[in-house]
Amino acid sequence: MKSNKQRRAEIKGRRLERAGKLAALLSGQDARHLVAGARLAGMELADQDVLARYNNTYGLLPTFYVDLAFTCRDCGIEEVWTAKQQKWWYEVIHGHIDSTAVRCRACRRAYREQRQPANAGEGANLLRERTQRLRTLGTANPNAEALAEIDAALESKWWSLRVIAIETMGRWGGALQVERLEALVAGRAGHGYWSWERVAGDAAAKALVRGKQ
Repeated sequence: MKSNKQRRAEIKGRRLERAGKLAALLSGQDARHLVAGARLAGMELADQDVLARYNNTYGLLPTFYVDLAFTCRDCGIEEVWTAKQQKWWYEVIHGHIDSTAVRCRACRRAYREQRQPANAGEGANLLRERTQRLRTLGTANPNAEALAEIDAALESKWWSLRVIAIETMGRWGGALQVERLEALVAGRAGHGYWSWERVAGDAAAKALVRGKQ
């Protein structure tokens, strides 16, 4: 029997493969402007009435959304912006039709938290300082003090700081860190898409992949 980790890896692999095939099929065309009748797996029908209500554009509105592969701008991991996620982005929260995904979920959260206004106060400064400290720790072998900082970061109110702590554990490697990361991956099963357990598990899975490269 396959583990949840193996199944999720297979799902992601199939999505990446499907997105690649769609990209090849389209041969450089705008994937959002397919004609009716060409619907394939990895595509979702667009509601043009909703799109027209919230978009002021001279361009054509999409007929379909298709799975799109992209590389996260910050961590470099290859991800898929699925057609279903695009439909939610454009038609539920009314993101502009020309916007697109550039960061994975964990990096988006970290980016938002780190872009607090300069006058946000001590909390924003503390977050930047602790983030930089954790990234510096990842460049050397861990000692007792570094391990304690990781444990403290994983209890932080800032999810972005927790993600950086997970990434640092991945950079360290070693049996103990790998075991902790695998536990986080296993712990995301059954949790919602926006839960911390899911975010932590996804970040840990990426950290494990990067550690093997």
